[in-house]
Amino acid sequence: MNYLDTTIPIRLFQNHLNSEIYVDKSLLLDQVSKNIRTGNRYLCITRPRRFGKTMNVNMLGAYYTKGYDTHQQFEKLAIAHTEGYRKHLNQYHVIYIDFSRMPDFCASYQEYISSIRNKLKHDLLETYPQLRGRDYDTVSGMMTDTGDSFLFLLDEWDSIFHQPFMDIGSKRDYLQFLKGLFKDQPYVDLVYMTGVLPVAKYSSGSELNMFQEYNFMNDNIYDSFFGFREEEVKELCRQHHTVPFEELKEWYDGYCTSGGQSLFNPRSVSNALSRGICLNY
Repeated sequence: MNYLDTTIPIRLFQNHLNSEIYVDKSLLLDQVSKNIRTGNRYLCITRPRRFGKTMNVNMLGAYYTKGYDTHQQFEKLAIAHTEGYRKHLNQYHVIYIDFSRMPDFCASYQEYISSIRNKLKHDLLETYPQLRGRDYDTVSGMMTDTGDSFLFLLDEWDSIFHQPFMDIGSKRDYLQFLKGLFKDQPYVDLVYMTGVLPVAKYSSGSELNMFQEYNFMNDNIYDSFFGFREEEVKELCRQHHTVPFEELKEWYDGYCTSGGQSLFNPRSVSNALSRGICLNY
């Protein structure tokens, strides 16, 4: 499988759990689950690079993906003590796409999007044999005919916009592709999408207006799950004793939550504690 119910997020999340520096952000799962199969099922969360977006996407995939038992990954995390923990664990067909991954020697938007379409179609035909022999001109038509519903996890959705071959027409076609795949589709349980810049940066029309957008400026719901809060950094300093908290604060306390609390860049803090020195990471 390329995207549908793969082990990729499970394996990647395990790497995070194995890391020397790990901060439990698993209560994000409880917050996200409230939106499944509701009118608020389209979420776009944007943050600067190295703020834990991909780690959280991997965590969501490991938690939701159907066909596996990942209880051991979560049994010691905070999410295991919530009321809905068992209700959502490994209960959804997950389509997990990292849009920053491109075909080898990709030189055009058509090569890029054709690769994504073909992989989606391959996964659907392998999982749903009843679709074989039918002529489909859209992936959404295939998904509708499965009779199932899907939870979509999309990482780095905007990475393609930075490629030199992306002209105005290609950007418009890409937004239309996402609109056709997700907007008002009966098979969508949830779309959780991450990127660096908000949808509004790229979409001037109604293509993706179904998304609720959460960024540094307007997020009072998910802001504690991205970056390290001050109390989390203090606890890491107590555990590792390599760099004093005051030094970390001087170097990396450059952001704030919507409530005005200090927020640290996770990559910088993790590298400083692991290497025992504050540098520009």
